[in-house]
Amino acid sequence: MASLDALLEDMALQVRRADFSALARLTPQLEAALAGLGGTVDAAVMGRLQRKAKENALLLDAARRGLRAARRRLEETRRVGAGLQTYDGKGRRSEIVPDGPTAGRF
Repeated sequence: MASLDALLEDMALQVRRADFSALARLTPQLEAALAGLGGTVDAAVMGRLQRKAKENALLLDAARRGLRAARRRLEETRRVGAGLQTYDGKGRRSEIVPDGPTAGRF
């Protein structure tokens, strides 16, 4: 139990650090610890492990959403270099594409 508990804590730490390679290394250890649980587990211990697992799931979901938002922002930044999108009074999108090379801000 202590091993599984420590692995779940380490997993939460690595998610907070965004150390995804460390998470990948923890996966086989976590799977082995889960396989070794055996038949009877104290209800209080199981409750604590379930809480930690749920917290980790929430952390992983937040990390996934953050990565997705960052990817969208990078795509938007790349698109800005290709032209400018504007909207008219009726909400229709229109693009202004430069005739030649543009100077970058970055």
